[in-house]
Amino acid sequence: MNKEYLIVFEQPSKPLSLNQAYSMHWSKRRRYFQDWAINLKIAYSKLIAKEDIDVAPMNLQFTFTFNKKARRDPHNYIATVKKLIDVLVEEGLVPDDTAEWISVAEPVLRIDNDNLCYIKIEMRERNDNDNK
Repeated sequence: MNKEYLIVFEQPSKPLSLNQAYSMHWSKRRRYFQDWAINLKIAYSKLIAKEDIDVAPMNLQFTFTFNKKARRDPHNYIATVKKLIDVLVEEGLVPDDTAEWISVAEPVLRIDNDNLCYIKIEMRERNDNDNK
């Protein structure tokens, strides 16, 4: 099986770190991610319009872009990763965001001015341990 797909979309704002997410009121955080969700939904709909994607367990790799080099902890951007995974579940790519369906690698941080987010999707075989 091991098919791979790539979703690419423009980041409407900087990725939100855990530190930023914890200091933000939930309603402000929700508004912050609305444009992220819209951009991902549009990119996902373009992907499924040209690809026949079966629902299957998957490995995800998120790449976030920054325009300035600075010291950043990649795992600190899990706040943005979590929101994007929720959108993929909502869109029906997978039925749930549990470990049975999704495995996530540490985010990759890149420096560029194109302001793009990449989500690499690698479908994997479902095994007997997935039901336990």
